[in-house]
Amino acid sequence: MLYTVNGIAESGKRQGIVHLLTNGDALVDNHITLGNREVVNFGSCSYLGLEFDDRILCGATEALHKYGSQFSSSRSYVSLSLYGELESLFNRMYDAHCIVTPTTTLGHLAAIPVIVGQKDAVLIDQQVHNSVQMTVAQLRARGIHTQVVRHNDFAAIEEKIIRLKDNCQKIWYMADGIYSMYGDACSMFELEYLLRKYDQFHAYIDDAHGMSCFGKHGCGYVASQLELHPKIVLAVSLAKAFATGGGVLIFKDSQWATLVKNCGGPLLFSGPLQPASLGAAVASAKIHLSSDIYQYQDKLSENISYTKKLIQRMNLPCMSLKNDSPIFFITMSFEGMTQEAISLLIDAGYFVNLGIYPAVPLKNTGVRFTITRLHTKDQISRFLHQLKDIMDKLLHKNSFSYEEIFKVMA
Repeated sequence: MLYTVNGIAESGKRQGIVHLLTNGDALVDNHITLGNREVVNFGSCSYLGLEFDDRILCGATEALHKYGSQFSSSRSYVSLSLYGELESLFNRMYDAHCIVTPTTTLGHLAAIPVIVGQKDAVLIDQQVHNSVQMTVAQLRARGIHTQVVRHNDFAAIEEKIIRLKDNCQKIWYMADGIYSMYGDACSMFELEYLLRKYDQFHAYIDDAHGMSCFGKHGCGYVASQLELHPKIVLAVSLAKAFATGGGVLIFKDSQWATLVKNCGGPLLFSGPLQPASLGAAVASAKIHLSSDIYQYQDKLSENISYTKKLIQRMNLPCMSLKNDSPIFFITMSFEGMTQEAISLLIDAGYFVNLGIYPAVPLKNTGVRFTITRLHTKDQISRFLHQLKDIMDKLLHKNSFSYEEIFKVMA
């Protein structure tokens, strides 16, 4: 697997479609410069386009001047007062107990090994983010029962709960709120049903891509769909639509929050968020607690709806159009054809992401792109028509058809 992934990466680097660096002195709106070409960025996870909001920039600058470039101390010893302010704001947003972490990945590493007991079992959705899978490997090394389950297959999950419940104290299901490759969502209805039906069933959900885009105060996809349950632990990212950096762990159970804060390894031994990031995050949290957040969500939602309509009209092979995710994935099946398509899109003035193994199965290789509040309808329309034109030509060149792609997707 290691050599396969390395070979894919090296091939993409030779074609100039991965491991790129932007050029130029500054970024403007949703444009970036790659080589000598300015392109529209359809690969950004800053879905609300807040990265240049004056309030956030001022928050970062003010904190930088007040507290310096870094405050180098483990949080178990001492934290800047900005941490207390930021966690208080998140407590208000979620009406829960919140812990700010240096990154979402370090949040998983702090929480999961602490809250999962030796006599628990863990069910992992096969498409849950790699950062969760990496953390669960620590549990497996401790001898805790872990098992991968088919993506979003709640019938299979219930079957495994029934098999495990007599021999386990808790049964954890670990999933994403919005999945980062295909943009599909975890079914909150089915999740809540199992949480109510089985006392032992618990859930750990990574809602990194749902944060800010959905819900009251921008609390994310999961919190917008169901009231946070005491048996749910939620992790979100501040490095995407929130437009700063770091992560947050959200607990309804205060005892779990205390346990993780006192015992979570990265919270004891890793460096903290630095002053500029904390100041920016405080400013962004205040925006989320204001009415402005709903204007930004509405504009993003409008762009997403427009994109979905065009994709349906063009009959492009999109992996998921069921929810209002800002992530879209157009399947092309073949690695070489997809890489060529992305290269041609960059030449045409559009940057997108390569969706390939191990992030997705090899047969589902495709073009992953994201929609933000900053995109105009003209940019979206021109991009999708360009993508369709390129796909038409490449499919003809490779003697392949849309019908065959749809069969692979089924």
